[in-house]
Amino acid sequence: MLINFEKEKLTIGQLLSRNINDFITDDEKKIVKVITAWEGKTLSFPLTTSGSTGNPASIELTREQLAYSARTSLSYLDPDAKFESTLLCINPHFIGGMMVIIRALIRSLDLTFIPASSGLKNLPANQTYDLTSLVPIQLQELLDHHPHKLQQFRTILIGGAPLPKHYRDRLQEFSHLRVYQTYGMTETASHVALKSLSASEDHYHTLGDLQISTDDRNCLQIRGTITNNQWIQTNDVVRLVSPSAFEWLGRADFAINSGGIKIHSEKLEEQLSDQIKLPYFVAGMPDERLGERVELFVESSEPLTIGFEHIDKYHQPKKIHFLRKFVYTESGKINRKKTLALISHER
Repeated sequence: MLINFEKEKLTIGQLLSRNINDFITDDEKKIVKVITAWEGKTLSFPLTTSGSTGNPASIELTREQLAYSARTSLSYLDPDAKFESTLLCINPHFIGGMMVIIRALIRSLDLTFIPASSGLKNLPANQTYDLTSLVPIQLQELLDHHPHKLQQFRTILIGGAPLPKHYRDRLQEFSHLRVYQTYGMTETASHVALKSLSASEDHYHTLGDLQISTDDRNCLQIRGTITNNQWIQTNDVVRLVSPSAFEWLGRADFAINSGGIKIHSEKLEEQLSDQIKLPYFVAGMPDERLGERVELFVESSEPLTIGFEHIDKYHQPKKIHFLRKFVYTESGKINRKKTLALISHER
């Protein structure tokens, strides 16, 4: 196993013999710390949740949870153990990036690190990677401006947010490539279910021994080895397809009740994805008659023309807000609550 930094290649033994201060960036130091802790048989690892639906929280995951997550993912994606290389090009301080490292260690994959960027500008030429994890904006940038770089990938995991439909459709142009949308959270050591975008699947398949159920809100409940066999209650509204598959409909806390009609924000956002290429979201705002009305928020310094003719009339946004800058979490997700607070402050 080799760890390929931008300026040098190291074996595990060489990396462990180095002083942490020999590494320049915080990301490189984080990678070294994770590898050092793993090789030193550390039993627990501190992490911070993304904070996309609340305040970030500090948690600890056990070595067994991280190893189980890595093994079940690799068993699903690479049952014949043919993978040899992986690329880390997302933030290693959060669970998605950390699990790229752990999977490399579990399977002895050569690990290449490049700093996170939307277009993967530092991607080494003429090298292929069996497995990598991207956030949606990275894959969107590659599809829009650098499609030739996708020839260097074999399997891609997308996490953090759903990939817009326009980009999912374009993946059919790349027959060599497998792309999966992931479902999971920091508390479950990254993803616990995968949905094949290459095969245009509508539902997620669970990994390992995960059990799934729903509460009276139709919100997903999960339990298995990855949760220490304790039920975890989520705020994700789902439709159960089978004991090991579900369709994700959206966050319960983002759902809009407009005149008694339940509208899932994420599903409506997907209907707008062909028109809007900038960051955006929809939310329910107080309305005396309807209770809540649908409004659209776009990160743009200039107004855009957006058509709603293809959307059910009861779901159509009643107002569009153009904001120069949204509020984001440290992991790069839109912080809807704090962004909405900016609007409320302006009123």
